[in-house]
Amino acid sequence: MAGHRVIAITAASVLIGVGVAQAQDPAHDLAVLNGTTFSSGQGRLAVNAAAGLNNQQANVAVVAQGGTTVGAVALIQFLEDSDGSGDRRMSALITDGAFANSSGLIAVNVAAGADNQQGNLALLSVSGIGGAIADTILSQTRATRDPATTATDTFEVAAGHTERSPDAFENSAGVVQLSIIGGERNSSSNLFALTVQGGANP
Repeated sequence: MAGHRVIAITAASVLIGVGVAQAQDPAHDLAVLNGTTFSSGQGRLAVNAAAGLNNQQANVAVVAQGGTTVGAVALIQFLEDSDGSGDRRMSALITDGAFANSSGLIAVNVAAGADNQQGNLALLSVSGIGGAIADTILSQTRATRDPATTATDTFEVAAGHTERSPDAFENSAGVVQLSIIGGERNSSSNLFALTVQGGANP
């Protein structure tokens, strides 16, 4: 491939979480992104917001551009669960106007509760007249997927609540990856890969 540039970009992220049981007062785990959060933001917007115990979040992105491109990205998450949140309310909210009129490569994780995993992985590989190669790996594992609290416990099963306002992300453009969790021992992931060749606009 004489006369062509070859650009190789690789990113990898490995997250390991070990939960430790902690005494918590009966309360409310509340994670909120309000209406001013990144309104009209542009470019790479990556946000992690969590309330509670032993939550694991990651946003990983790679953009490779050139005559010939090779892009690779990996996200590996492992979580050792705790004893849970106990008798707590858990709310993850995105309110009116958050991220409205935003544009670009946007990744958002919001979690309330305990032992939750969230991962957003994105890869864009854009080549000129040469070729483009994209490779992605996303792995989430945990010690157990059983709920930490059951109806036989001495307290009631904790209630999880999620909400996204209809006005959130209004008029946003580009790639939007979003995960909202309220509860315990949930795993959520978003994977996006785009390959563009031959000088086309992505």
